[in-house]
Amino acid sequence: MSAVSTVEAILEGAARALGHRGVQKLSMSDICDEAGVSRGTLYRYFKSKDDVLEALSQHVLESMAVIIQEAVDERPALEDRLRVVLTAMMSFTDRLPYTMALVQTEPAFSLAFFRRSMASYRVILERFLSPVLADSAPVRSGVVTIGDLCELFERVVLSAYVIRDGDAGSVPDLLADMWGALVAHGPPQATATA
Repeated sequence: MSAVSTVEAILEGAARALGHRGVQKLSMSDICDEAGVSRGTLYRYFKSKDDVLEALSQHVLESMAVIIQEAVDERPALEDRLRVVLTAMMSFTDRLPYTMALVQTEPAFSLAFFRRSMASYRVILERFLSPVLADSAPVRSGVVTIGDLCELFERVVLSAYVIRDGDAGSVPDLLADMWGALVAHGPPQATATA
């Protein structure tokens, strides 16, 4: 097994163990058991549980970028981009099911992670959505910036991701349809009052 695949196996195992045990009870032995590696192998790559958790946070961010890139590669048309990116974000639980287990078993840990990662997620979204948002009337007119829009989309999708119900999967389509209607009609015009 290569070093990269070993580290990935450790991080995936750590995520599963974290979902089962929680942050406080999580041990390096739990990570070894879930990852299927020896303690020596684990300690070759990580000195402590905190090191593993930090690497896991980075792994989740990188995985999100990969999932979005794959979705965009599959459907590259700019007119589909917003829907594709937001749907890819919501599909995160399908590709990395441990993330939802973490949200459910460790809500404080998950919220702290989301809070720390908001700016990084926004950078990822800006990379994929800038070609769609840059020439829109709301951005051109200065009503909002691309970063503002990406943060808004990120927050709405994140809330649907965390607070899942029967309609959560429809959020990307709803946002994409609302955005399409907004840019088709332009930003609302202020009306003069007498």
